[in-house]
Amino acid sequence: MGKIWLERAGSLKSLAFIAGVFIFFIASQQNAVAAPTAEKAEKIEFWDDSEEHSRFSIKHGPWDAILKKYVIVDHPSGINRFDYDAVTTADKESLDNYLKYMQSMDPRQSPKERQKAYWINLFNATLVHRVLNSSSIDSIQDLGGRFWKRKKIKIAMQKISLNDIEHGILRPIFKDPRVHFSLVEGAEGAANILPQAFTMENVDELLEQNTRDFIAHQRGVSQGNDGGLVLSTIFKWYEEDFGGDLNGVKQFVSPYVAEELSQLLAQATEVTYEYDWSLNKPE
Repeated sequence: MGKIWLERAGSLKSLAFIAGVFIFFIASQQNAVAAPTAEKAEKIEFWDDSEEHSRFSIKHGPWDAILKKYVIVDHPSGINRFDYDAVTTADKESLDNYLKYMQSMDPRQSPKERQKAYWINLFNATLVHRVLNSSSIDSIQDLGGRFWKRKKIKIAMQKISLNDIEHGILRPIFKDPRVHFSLVEGAEGAANILPQAFTMENVDELLEQNTRDFIAHQRGVSQGNDGGLVLSTIFKWYEEDFGGDLNGVKQFVSPYVAEELSQLLAQATEVTYEYDWSLNKPE
């Protein structure tokens, strides 16, 4: 009887071990999924404030200098690249100091357009900083899903994450779907990283430029091998920002799409979605 009990106990331990391994595997796969994902836009009320007549300035010179030095705009793929491996120790320190400076600001003391530029720059600079401090990154998924949710940014005594910036501030407060083409996300499937920083003065122009460039490129809108319409998965993840359904997406895309795709876009009732997670570094 004792022998049978021991055998059963051993079997139970084995089953428990297998179950534990399985749960760990599932969790690790979930953590491996990186942003962007289909997060809902839920406004963080604390940040929905501004001083529209304020002359309070936010300087983005150090970030602008880094972008001008390391962004490659003439890559054969038509996708801008960031030369992560070429960044010097001095420029890494400059980026560190810029992020500290940005976190010492309270953007609510600024007009909304200055805030929009502030949040876009902070998001993109934080992403680049994280990649620079990682090793062997070939896909933005290598950062892991937790990276986007970690509340490592502290502003006005509030701890926030990159997800908070995107889904709790930029999307619900500014309600400008073009911000999806300003947050570079570090992936080839995302928007171009630009060789200049966003500012209050250029934010609208650059949002329009990057939206146009993204949609005109095959990663935005293209014709598949089967002749069907292929859209970036960004339009699926954030369909609610583009009208809430495929017709809304098509209406948003239409003014920017290449002429040869206009008829295909207008007639399409089914869509294939694609996204390339590869890091936007030189090949």
